[in-house]
Amino acid sequence: MIKISKLTVHYQNVLALENVDTEIHQGEMIAIVGANGAGKSTLLKAIMAQVKAAAGGVEFKKFGLKNIAYLPQSQKVDRSFPITVKEFVSAGTWRKTGLWRAFTPFLNKQMLACLRQVGLENSEHKQIGELSGGQFQRMLFARMLIQDAQILILDEPFNSVDMHTTRDLAAVIQGCHAAGKTVIAVIHDMPLVKQYFPETALLAGRLIAKGPTEQVLTQDNMCKAGFHPATVNEL
Repeated sequence: MIKISKLTVHYQNVLALENVDTEIHQGEMIAIVGANGAGKSTLLKAIMAQVKAAAGGVEFKKFGLKNIAYLPQSQKVDRSFPITVKEFVSAGTWRKTGLWRAFTPFLNKQMLACLRQVGLENSEHKQIGELSGGQFQRMLFARMLIQDAQILILDEPFNSVDMHTTRDLAAVIQGCHAAGKTVIAVIHDMPLVKQYFPETALLAGRLIAKGPTEQVLTQDNMCKAGFHPATVNEL
């Protein structure tokens, strides 16, 4: 589905990714892992054409950029902005409705269904600043879901949420995967990767390994990726 060919990306004079060459197939559920500064978020941005490649590139074999739904890191969203949960989630439908068209009763029904799916029913009229950390993350998931995209890209979807919320949101991702969607997620918690993600790509500024999770997250590969020995010993 997505062919990444000899991708190299610089941030100013810093080499973020070098010669990444791989493919992500339709229907995969893949975790992108690596130590801090390994280029994980850079790879997501390259897939979404948000950064310019110094060499190589990303090619979509079937679905294109319009078929991507992106879930950002929660701390990158301004929680002080005066907007309700309904307004925030509904904004995810702009590709269907346009910027100025009315939000139809059908889309409102979809929005409420997405809120129920993530466990936020009856919260549509709350201000986003009233939400707890876990509720805020659930809202981000609802906005992703309402886009009904074929490719889901998530940047640290379980960061700073409790285990109950993590289990609920992991179940949402698994449901999307079971429905045939392609899921690409940056994950920093290795036990979560091993529990929920059948495929993994391990980065360290370059691609160390990609494939079935149990074959990628070996001690040898983790050491090559620059992980601390204590982390490696926990595998």
